[in-house]
Amino acid sequence: MSKPEVFARPWCCPEPRCETVWNYQVGTEPTPGDSFVCFGEMAKPVAFSYDGSEHVNDLNHCDYTPLKGVIRWQENEGDWVGVQRFYAIALRKLKARRATVTPPYAPGGER
Repeated sequence: MSKPEVFARPWCCPEPRCETVWNYQVGTEPTPGDSFVCFGEMAKPVAFSYDGSEHVNDLNHCDYTPLKGVIRWQENEGDWVGVQRFYAIALRKLKARRATVTPPYAPGGER
C-alpha cells in the first residue's frame, strides 16, 4: 500500500459545499482496494428533533470503501469527541482481551 497523502477533496465527494477539514487517502484516484476517510464542515447545519430532543449537526464524516462506496455521516463536535473516546476504550479492551484469549483465527485469517 502506498503512503497516504493529504488532498483537498475526495474524488467522489458527495457534498461540494462541504469545507474539507482533513482528507486522508492514498492518491487522487483510487486503485483497487483503496479506502479513505474525510472530515469536513457543512455549509449549513442540519437540525432534527427526536423524541423531543433537538440535535444539530454541522460536520460531515465520509468513509469510502470499494465494497460500499461513500458512506456520509452528519455529525457534530460532540459526536467526534465521543467516537474518539469510544475507539480508545474499544482498542484498550481489544488489546487486553487478545493478551488473554486465543483469537478464533490464525494471523493469516485461516481458522
